[in-house]
Amino acid sequence: MPSREERLAIEPRALLACIPLFADVKPERLSRLGAACRVLELPGHRAVFSAGQPIKEAHFLASGAIKRFALLADQVEKVLELVRPGQMLALSEVFSAGAYASFAETVEPSVVIAIAVDVLREVVGRDAVLCMRLLEAVAQSHYASEFEVVTHHSHLVMQRVLDYLLGLAGNQRGMAGETTVRLGASKNLIASRLDIAPETFSRALRKLSDEGIIVVEGRMVHIQNVMLAIAEPAGGGMRGPLTHQRQERAGAGLEMSAAALVNICGRHRMLSQRMATAWCMVARDLSASSSRVALRKYIHQFERTMAQLEAASLTSRLRGRYGDLKRVWLSYREALTGTPAERETADRVFDLSEQTLDAADLLAATAAERAGTAAAHMVNVAGRNRMLCARLAKLYLFNGWPDRSRKLGRLSDMSRQEFFTNMRTLGAYSADSPEAQAQLRVDAEQWQHFLAALDAAPANRPSRDRTLAVVAASEELLRNVDTTVKLYERLTR
Repeated sequence: MPSREERLAIEPRALLACIPLFADVKPERLSRLGAACRVLELPGHRAVFSAGQPIKEAHFLASGAIKRFALLADQVEKVLELVRPGQMLALSEVFSAGAYASFAETVEPSVVIAIAVDVLREVVGRDAVLCMRLLEAVAQSHYASEFEVVTHHSHLVMQRVLDYLLGLAGNQRGMAGETTVRLGASKNLIASRLDIAPETFSRALRKLSDEGIIVVEGRMVHIQNVMLAIAEPAGGGMRGPLTHQRQERAGAGLEMSAAALVNICGRHRMLSQRMATAWCMVARDLSASSSRVALRKYIHQFERTMAQLEAASLTSRLRGRYGDLKRVWLSYREALTGTPAERETADRVFDLSEQTLDAADLLAATAAERAGTAAAHMVNVAGRNRMLCARLAKLYLFNGWPDRSRKLGRLSDMSRQEFFTNMRTLGAYSADSPEAQAQLRVDAEQWQHFLAALDAAPANRPSRDRTLAVVAASEELLRNVDTTVKLYERLTR
């Protein structure tokens, strides 16, 4: 039977085992550390330690987020570190000073493990593996500080923001798919840590999004691995400054590549379907609040890309197709922003989403035809798949209205078949591109996950949870397929 000391150490030991520094440490040493530690459950904005306070405990973050900062002469906070779960606070200070030189405060509710520093030093002195891990942690911290000094002066702000995000991702990234990280602090705090203004940080995120390197959803950032891979040097090593190749498309007569034009024209197809889906979710009271926000966002994105086309150098034929899209969009926008409760409105939104899709498809097809290259055609094919992902979610949601099952079932079957055919076409075209092949494999996996969600329950009798699962699977698939479109656009350069 375990002793009282052993029983009291069970919870801290379990938490300690989750800290990378203590992984696989011998049980007796973990018990010694567990008996000498406290588990602190702290609310947000609570001090962990202050400058001048004697260092009696070493602190490890189990969950939550903590900022470590110094106060400058004018009492302005200088953020030194945004501590993430699994990390130790003020590592260098704990092992080299008798009192803290910095402050630490929780950013959100956090769980902190506080270990008596004399016991920690004793255990480290007896464990060569643990000692080496601490040495590596100090070396990594020193290297990061040196790298930060260099990049602060030589790299663009966008590169520094990307480096911060990659630091959050660690070694999780693969060649394709996405790596999701969570911003554990507010944008203001992160901007302070990077020594930039909050609005500059927001602009950098937007530019990285425009490049297709990240997708931002609140505090979640999805790093698109394949877009990052083709931007990095083949030989590895320290990455050079990231160049922003696709500039904001504004200004009269601005030129863009044929592939970029096809991509932009094709985005309207996908957005026409996403807007209908968001509208339908509001009408059916499915996550209505967030769906309203999404609808406004999609309307803004649609009109932003329309403005880019308005400013671009288009042939008379393309300008005519653009005019057709603009006319149907005005009616569609009016229906989307009207009262969503009536059956007649639902019919009108659905029909106008189809008309907008047709007009946008003609515009994209005309742009691809004018380019006259296989590469531009592939961008259009990839763009069709992007639209089909959004279309299937829309068809599923609108099947909840009566008298639509047969028609929408046929459209769904056609969409599934086209997606499969398009995947084969894209795979054959890019057989010699490992990046494209890896990304297509991710798309295929996500596609099967999406189909499983669609087929889990009849669309004409969906439960709330099933419907939300379909929408979530559609969103995840869309992020990956949108990256595929951007990848094929980039492969044409």
